[in-house]
Amino acid sequence: MSDDASRTDPAFRTLAELVIDIAREIQLRAAQTTPVVPLTQTQGQVMRFVHNHPGCSASDIADGAGLQRANVSAALRDLRGRGYITSRRDDLDGRAIRIEATGLADETIGTLSASWAALLESGWHTAAGSAAIPASALETLARIRTGLHADRATKAFVTESPAQGGDRADSIEAASAVPAVATNDSN
Repeated sequence: MSDDASRTDPAFRTLAELVIDIAREIQLRAAQTTPVVPLTQTQGQVMRFVHNHPGCSASDIADGAGLQRANVSAALRDLRGRGYITSRRDDLDGRAIRIEATGLADETIGTLSASWAALLESGWHTAAGSAAIPASALETLARIRTGLHADRATKAFVTESPAQGGDRADSIEAASAVPAVATNDSN
């Protein structure tokens, strides 16, 4: 175990495990119960980013979602082919390409979000009865997400394949604990 890992507050270890377990439950159940075209994790992240940032560029997506540009390009090609996104030249800078979600993407994301919410609500009511989720829980999770995004933006976000070892400065993609869309795990 690394020095950093041994100094980590046990409460944050528990929180991390809970977040990962909840995200996996959502992925598994949503993939089984939500009638949408299955997407890879990367495709889902790209589609959600475009949906939340209309008019973004491929570089914006890569930087904002923490993905490799080559993977973003491949996902954009596939999503365009499926009718989830469109691309257009920027009105002011003809060299720039702006990416937009289509109505089909908006509908799909709406369906998935509703499915995820229903799963969480069901789990909450099963465990807690009819109590509402405390606002402090939502605020805390939003704060953690904001902090993680800010931390990623200020550091070289490098992952290393255990099989490869050594420096992998060209790899900035990491697994997301938050489900993007129903995935088929063949990323």
